[in-house]
Amino acid sequence: MKSRDIIFLLIIITIVGGLYYLSTKNKARPMPAEPVEHLTVTARKDCLACHQAETMARLEIEHKHPGKWRDERVSCLLCHTTPKTATGR
Repeated sequence: MKSRDIIFLLIIITIVGGLYYLSTKNKARPMPAEPVEHLTVTARKDCLACHQAETMARLEIEHKHPGKWRDERVSCLLCHTTPKTATGR
């Protein structure tokens, strides 16, 4: 194998490894099962019953929560999955 082939393979492995690494980061945590209300959440309105704008704005600053919660078209359940005890897994 020539040295240019080895360099090419290293570049490809680095790119694929970097893309894999980036795809595993910034995943939203599932909802904790602690408040019982989390077990019955089925829609965005269920989340916003407890998580008001002040709470969400604070979370946005503290935990770098994205501003998607302000968009009514985006469901919280797209990123935050239901607790495992609710789905029976």
